Order: sequence, then structure tokens, then C-alpha cells
Amino acid sequence: MAHVTVLKDPETLAAVAAERVTALARAATAARQRTTICLAGGQTPRRLYELVADPAHPWRSMIDWTRIHIFWGDERPVPPEHPESNFGMAYRALLAHVPIPLAHVHRMRGELAELAEAAGEYDAIVRAYEPFDLLLLGLGEDAHIASIFPGSPLLNVGAGFSRLEGIRVAAVWVDHLNAGRITLTPAALLQARTIVVLASGHNKADAVRAALDGPEDVSRWPAQLLRASGDRVEWLMDSAAAQRRGAPPA
Repeated sequence: MAHVTVLKDPETLAAVAAERVTALARAATAARQRTTICLAGGQTPRRLYELVADPAHPWRSMIDWTRIHIFWGDERPVPPEHPESNFGMAYRALLAHVPIPLAHVHRMRGELAELAEAAGEYDAIVRAYEPFDLLLLGLGEDAHIASIFPGSPLLNVGAGFSRLEGIRVAAVWVDHLNAGRITLTPAALLQARTIVVLASGHNKADAVRAALDGPEDVSRWPAQLLRASGDRVEWLMDSAAAQRRGAPPA
């Protein structure tokens, strides 16, 4: 069963997440001499990255950045300097401010004309490092995770999509966005040693409730995929996101 922690506000959520990420990174480095972390896009993870990078807080100096390898859960079809790039956001908020070797930063090449080529390239990289020690995920209002949206064919492996079962990274088309994305598949997400999901705001309350407590309908609520990972999943959310669960703030 997933672990759920409810915090009083977004800033407290980000600070607790920074503490948890630091602890998990240190433990993985001690156990395996390196830590593989897969990052998420979005506003809530951004504040976490800013806190970890800030030398006014202890977390930056507690991590041995020479042993960290960074990956991404999904990417938009844009170059790394584009304001909508998940890589670009994480670079500006975190990676530009910590002493991580550039060779340890493994980004999805969203600028390639053929997203399938970028996905295949990243699939090979992920296989060389899997499973991730830590997978960070944000949560969409529709309960999407990474770029696995409601109705995605990646959710239907058992219904005619067996060719996807062994794939770690896929190029997908998202109809309602009229855009392509590169994303980790369920096969890659669910094998992570620890999965930390961040959710903040009233607009996430329905998605949180559906993901954790609703009747199973993975095609409609993709975050329900995480139920398969049991107690390897940790949910950190603020009281606004948890309001429909009735959980008191910590």
C-alpha cells in the first residue's frame, strides 16, 4: 500500500520533498555507489529543485553529485533551451547550480524531427541504468503521470498492444494537445525502487482521490497504474490536494 503524507501548504510540501529526495539519494549512493534519479516537469517539482539547489539550505551539500545520474520521465518536442522543455526547467532550477558531471545528465532529445528516434535512443539509455533508484512524478488534473494521459495506448498492453510490453520509452501522440511527447512507459515507471508523487492545489484533489481511492479505471485515471508498485510509492501532497480524502495536514 502506498505511503501518503499530507502537508499544510506547497512550501512545506517542497521542503519535505527536498528532505526525502536527499535521504533517498544518500541511501542509494551508500548502497550502490551511485544514484539514478528520474525527474518530473511541472510547477510543484520545480520548487523542490530550487530548494535542493539553494546553498542556504542543507540539502545541496549533503548529496554527492559526482555519483548522481539524472533522467527525465517525459519531454515535449522542443529544444533544451525552450521555455516548455522539462530538461530546461530542471537545468535552470537545479542542475546549473550543483556540481554534477555533464556526462551524468541524460536528457531526452525532444528537438529531433522524429520523436520515435529520440524515444528509441532514450530507451537504450534507460535500459543501461534501470531500475531508477528514485522516480519523481507530478500529477495532472486528469491524473496523467509523465506523458501517459487518459486513453493512452500505453495503458492497454493487455488489449492488443503486446508490442509495448518490453519498451521503456515511447513516442506518443496526445490528441487533446495536438502534439507529440516522449515518455517513459509503465514498464519503466513501475520498476523504480522508490516512486515519489508530488501533488499540490485544489485542482488536483479529484485526481488524487481517483488515483488512491477510486474504483479501478486505469484508462481514465492513469495514476492508478502506481497501485501495482505498492509500498514503493510515496505520495506527498498539500492539504488542498488532499481535501477530498479527509486527511489532516501533518
